[in-house]
Amino acid sequence: MAPPRKKTTLGFPVFAVTWTPSRHRVTIGGGGGPTKAGVKNAMILYDVDPNTLDVKPVTEQLFGKKDDGCMSIAVHPKEKAFVAGVNSPEEQMKAGQNENCRVFFLRNEVFTAKGAHKTLDSTDPFFHQKISRFTEDGKILVTGNTDGKLSIWTWPDFKPAIPPIDHKGEIVDADFSPDGKQLVSVTATICYVTDVSNAKTLWSIEKPVMKKTIKSEFRASRFGVRTSEGYLFLVINAKDRKRAFICKWQVKGWKLHRQKGIGSKPVTAFTISKTGALLAFGAADLSVNVISAKGLQTIYRIPNVHDFPLTALDFDPTGQILVSGSADGTVHVALVPPASGKPPDSQPLVAGNPFCTRDRAFNSA
Repeated sequence: MAPPRKKTTLGFPVFAVTWTPSRHRVTIGGGGGPTKAGVKNAMILYDVDPNTLDVKPVTEQLFGKKDDGCMSIAVHPKEKAFVAGVNSPEEQMKAGQNENCRVFFLRNEVFTAKGAHKTLDSTDPFFHQKISRFTEDGKILVTGNTDGKLSIWTWPDFKPAIPPIDHKGEIVDADFSPDGKQLVSVTATICYVTDVSNAKTLWSIEKPVMKKTIKSEFRASRFGVRTSEGYLFLVINAKDRKRAFICKWQVKGWKLHRQKGIGSKPVTAFTISKTGALLAFGAADLSVNVISAKGLQTIYRIPNVHDFPLTALDFDPTGQILVSGSADGTVHVALVPPASGKPPDSQPLVAGNPFCTRDRAFNSA
């Protein structure tokens, strides 16, 4: 059975999709940057109706016409705080005054600016803050840039927890371990696992080669959580763009547990559900794919979801709704069959989800 799904046109290129701790709300960021007249640069909070899969704007934060689009969003796990990666106008950047990491709080259903910080040293507007993510306890924030600078900040005072790290290449992904003590970060050529307390490298892999001969590049990384805790997932694309793979590593001893080919086109976005049971990725063939974190087997695949390849996707807190976005200006909302075929008992269910054995609506959060 095909999963219930719905695509909605937002009217601006989407580069960031991040759910809030509320089961009904997702934050979406993007924009046309300073070059596309009439295309807004924004971070927008949406309500998602679990029955109709409609998205309805709650509030939006518009950025200036000369600002860049919103390229990344981190949502605090406990506070109504949002961190958006948005470059300042080019003139400010060239003057070394790029306040590209912008902090907002949600008060009375309205975004309120709390401050802006410089996490990007480059004066070239080509570079931007691509990654931002909190630890599960919300005490640490990581920012990663396309110029290779990785920074770890304390929250809420926004002070460096350790000196910045230069990865000497675009940081394509980063993620904290469930206890917040380790950070995985990847460029195309190297994967690092770093001790957050002292910046020491605990483990690394360089220049991946799949099946002994296929020259490849790292694309994404996530630590397992809850049901998949103790594992690290790495997504790897073949350089010839004809294969994509996922590798599952045991964190203890850093042993390769399993690897599998997951497609004939490169992966463009990747995420893990909050329960740790499901992995999802978008591919250059415009598809959305959900696989089991345990065995890496495919649960379902939806072809031709967007007109352009996916730029971002994220599961809701229950793992039952998956939202993806694309530079084509659309978002796609789909209900997700659980990996086990049974809904998780600890989570309320989406009303009308045909993949669930029980039928009751989400509780309010």
